[in-house]
Amino acid sequence: MTPKAARAVGIGGLAGAGARWGLVEALPATDVWPWGVLAINLSGCLVLGYLAAAAWSARAQLPMTLGLGTGFCGSLTTFSALTVDVAEMARDGSWGYAAGYLAVSVLGGVALAVVGATLRTVQLKEAQ
Repeated sequence: MTPKAARAVGIGGLAGAGARWGLVEALPATDVWPWGVLAINLSGCLVLGYLAAAAWSARAQLPMTLGLGTGFCGSLTTFSALTVDVAEMARDGSWGYAAGYLAVSVLGGVALAVVGATLRTVQLKEAQ
């Protein structure tokens, strides 16, 4: 990794961690689901899908893509929090909530990644 790319990842990571903290504070967990973590992970999937499609194009700027994808989205989203939340719901006997939260997180994340990639692909086609 070049120094420029490493700086981009570091700056993106700092911004993503700050954004995650702010969103978790703004959308605290309830007795049902940890809404902040869900919103963070789903929005991160949308952004990362968009960035992945941008990286696939010949116009992708590697340091920017690394900064926003690896740095920002990598520190914004949190798979470990998702798994701990699901495990806690299961431990507490809330199997339905745990299964629902896991399904919404995974299926919603995949769907939003596809939406993000589609948005970028449409933009690229319109620019041609």
